[in-house]
Amino acid sequence: MNLIKVWKRCLPLILGLALAAPAFAQYGSGGMGGSTGTYTPPKGGYGSNTGIIVGAAAAAGVGVTYLALRHHGTIVGCVEPSSDGAKMMNEKDQNTYALIASNIALAPGQRLVLSGKKTKDDSGKPAFQVSKLVKDYGACGSSSAENR
Repeated sequence: MNLIKVWKRCLPLILGLALAAPAFAQYGSGGMGGSTGTYTPPKGGYGSNTGIIVGAAAAAGVGVTYLALRHHGTIVGCVEPSSDGAKMMNEKDQNTYALIASNIALAPGQRLVLSGKKTKDDSGKPAFQVSKLVKDYGACGSSSAENR
């Protein structure tokens, strides 16, 4: 597993813990700032909703982070033949990528959703290292416009 994949999997956990850290700040650490180290609850006490709100906020932060990072390396478009192999114009950013797929058969004329990593080839042109075929919409043309 490469370092980027490890980082992407650990980032939501780190963010969740960072967002949950303020929940621990409500208890005194004793001896700091003239505190006697004894806990005195606030007048009226804490409601049972305080823990629920903190937990929900932490879960929401982790969820938003996951959703933001999940589709980072996805392109959608029609596979076209080229002199160097296959290429695809991404419908989202209108960039044309040379496709690098070692274990996935990509047939020209097919509209696909591919997952992988955006890179550059030796000449500096955009390339896409395909790791997974997410969805096959079938042949390109007027029928594929219905599937968008």
